This record gives sequence, structure tokens and C-alpha cells, in this order.
Amino acid sequence: MKTTKMVLLFIILISFCACKKDSKGEKDNYSTVKKSTASSECLAPANWFTIVNNTRQTPPPNEGPTSVFANNQTVTNCDFHQWSWQKFLWLTNEVNGKPFFMTNLIQVNAAGQKLDPTNGIVLTDTAQASSKSDILRTPNFPSGVPKQTTVYYSIFMDQLLYDTMIKYGPIAKSDPSKVKDITFPVGALELKTSWIDASVLKDTSSYFVTQGVINGVKTKVALLGMHVVGIVENHPEFVWATFEHENLAPAYDWTKATPTADAPVTSTVDYPFFNKNSTATVQNITSKNGIYTDVFSVYKYGVPVEKAMKGSFNVQLYMETSQNGSENFNNIRTINQSVKTQLKGIWNNYFYNGSLWINTEGYKDTPAQAALLDSLSYNLSNSSPGDLTRGSTAAYNITMETYVQVGFGKPSSIHANTVDNLVNCFSCHNTSNNSAESPLFISHVFTGYVQNLQGLNRAQIKDEHVKEIVKQFNQRLRLKQLKSK
Repeated sequence: MKTTKMVLLFIILISFCACKKDSKGEKDNYSTVKKSTASSECLAPANWFTIVNNTRQTPPPNEGPTSVFANNQTVTNCDFHQWSWQKFLWLTNEVNGKPFFMTNLIQVNAAGQKLDPTNGIVLTDTAQASSKSDILRTPNFPSGVPKQTTVYYSIFMDQLLYDTMIKYGPIAKSDPSKVKDITFPVGALELKTSWIDASVLKDTSSYFVTQGVINGVKTKVALLGMHVVGIVENHPEFVWATFEHENLAPAYDWTKATPTADAPVTSTVDYPFFNKNSTATVQNITSKNGIYTDVFSVYKYGVPVEKAMKGSFNVQLYMETSQNGSENFNNIRTINQSVKTQLKGIWNNYFYNGSLWINTEGYKDTPAQAALLDSLSYNLSNSSPGDLTRGSTAAYNITMETYVQVGFGKPSSIHANTVDNLVNCFSCHNTSNNSAESPLFISHVFTGYVQNLQGLNRAQIKDEHVKEIVKQFNQRLRLKQLKSK
């Protein structure tokens, strides 16, 4: 009996260590991380939650030459996660009964044209970036209750980003080479938000609900998710942070998967985007799948993992990428916990699912950093060891990048996904645009604005975005094939 217990204890210890150890080992090998380690805690300062006159007043994060980002040798992984949460909290400060982003930012469409929010959030766009047909819907219940509906998207930007777009858009229209190396200034901000008709939710008490206008019809809408995309010192590529409501879809069960077989996804409860009577597979999260419901999230916090055999044991490991996975995961986990214990009100039902940026250490000023981004072009998203992506190298939002979580095209499985076909924000948002490069093209709204000046309508702009993404994916695929020869 004692021998059996000892063997079981030994197996448990091995499994625990294998799951917790980063694929590169305990030692930090990443140049952007100097102060923090995989065992440190990334916390939310108490002053983020200061209450004045019964409203939270989170201060805006310091982003400029006196910020932590000004020193590329000492900035840490945690610093980027703290910026992400603080920016989200600042954007959701209440101003005259509404969150700051609704009262102080500019709502635009995908062509960069201002929209009139007088009657509420203007909602007409439904297609995700991966394809015109990739449209996320709630389950189609046999009873018809709740009714099936579609997710809608809106875009906001601050005055600084808008003014930069207006200034350089006409130049990019006439000669894209003239905006090469031009960047958005520090402080420029863009948001993409996802919404749903609030009437289809069984319980709206945990959602931020506001007035919207869906295809011209006034409708109460619930916020599902938000991309917070901003420029900080030394990072003209933007920091790409994403937030979601905490109860939208089930998570893939990695404990049931193996190195050679996926685990089917089931649930004992209904989610807004998953019927408990359904069984989902990789097809449900594949672009152009024709299903578009009963979806699930694959990589928690956008940190890629994989299953492997260690001797006779089936273990879960952090995928070996350009970012220390254990450190990044731990920092997101601890700052989420820290916020959860201090934040009060409706926004406590939303969580931070990670962020992405580029390591610009060694590139000492904006021109050098812009040249770096231009040189990377459509390879900006590459996340193999030695590449420059940092943070959540498989960053996604379940309501916005639903169908590319395990790669573009038609992935045959989840377990076969590798670092070579990881998809993140930079897979679509990079400096390449019709054989011209500029950090301005990282913003799809900027490219949409330029294309609108060139005479394209919104449908054509969407077509061009999808074509560019497919072209870039095919170029990466060809490079991968050449590398393997």
C-alpha cells in the first residue's frame, strides 16, 4: 500500500512540474523581461480604484518619455499588462452616466468616416477580419427561445489618431512610399468593440448594457468584448490588449486532449455562444465553416500550449515561442485576480485575455523602430524562438478572432497546431499594404480610410482587407515550406 502511494505521489509531482515548467526552462531568456520572473506577481495598484462622488476615477496610464516604456532595457512583461488593465479601467470611467470611451472618443466606420452616436452605438458591421462570411451567432435553439442573433462590431478612436489619419491618408492615397516610416504618435488610441442585442441574453445583469442602433433600429445592446489598442513610448506598433465578458463560451479541455487526438468540446450549461446539447470540434472554430455558433476558446490568455509525451506520461507544456509562456501566463493571471478583488460594479464581470507587442530593445528611437516594423512587413506576427513578438503570442478575442484561433485556412486539428501557424493580432495588422510598407498601415481603419479616398466602398474595403490577409498568409506559408526544404 505504501509503495502504491509513493508511486502515485511521484507521478503527480512529475506531471505538475512538466505542466508548470516553460519549454525553455526556468531561466529567463527574453530580453524584454529583466525585473519580473515566472514566479512573480503582477498586481493592480490601489489608486486605480479610487472612488470620488460614488464613481471610480482611474487615472490614465503614463505612456510617454517619463513612463516605464521609455527604457527598453528595464521595461517588463508586467508593465505592458498593467498598462492594458489601467487603460481599460480609464476608458470605462463613468462620465455623465456613460463610460469615457462613449463620451470622449470618436466612433467611425471601417472607412474612417465619423458616425453620429446621438441615438446610441451605431452597429452595422458583422463580419470578422478573417472572412466576409465569418459571422458569429448565438445558438439556434430548437424552441426558438432565445432567438438566434448576430454579433455586431463598432470602432472608436481618439482625436490624436483621427487627426493623424486625416493628415497622412491623402498622402498615402497618392503615393504610399511617402508615408514609409511614418508612425502614429504616443497616446494614439483605437478601440474595437463587440455587441449583441441584449434581449437574447437570459440574464443581462452582469453585462454593460446601453442604447444601440442596429441597422437603423434602436435596440438595447450588451457589450461582449473590447480590443484596446494604443501607442506607448518606443512601441509604434501599438500594444494590442483584449478584454471579454467572463461567461461567453466554454474553454477547450486540454486535460482530455493528447499529442495525437483532440478532445471534443461539451458543456453541462448553456453559454451565450454554446448550446449545452452540442458537441464542438475544430470545425466550429474554423474560418468559412458554415456553422458559426457553438464556439469555444482554445488558448487561455492567448498563451499557446501543447500536449507532449514525457516518457509514458501525457503532459501539457507551454509552446516554445518568442515569449516565456509561464511568465506571461502568470502575470496575466495575477493581475486579473488583483483587479477582481478591488474592482466594484459591472466592469468586474469582464476579464483581460492578454496583449501583444514587439520587442524594440536596441532600436533607440522612433525612426529606427519604424524601419524595423517596415522590414518585418507581413512577418510581424512571427513567434518562433528568436522572433520579436512578446506577450500573448496567440492573442485573440472569442468574439472577434473566433475562427482563427488555430490558424488560417482549414486546420485539421487543434493538437497539430505549431508555432509556425500561430495567429495573433499582427497576422492581420502589419505594415504591408499592396507592396508598400508603413507603420500607419497596421491600423485597418487607416488603410480603410485611404481606400475610401481611392473610391472603394465599404464592401470593397472589406474585400481588400481579406485579400491582403490571405496574401500575407500564403507568403508566410511559402516561406515556411522553403525553410523546411
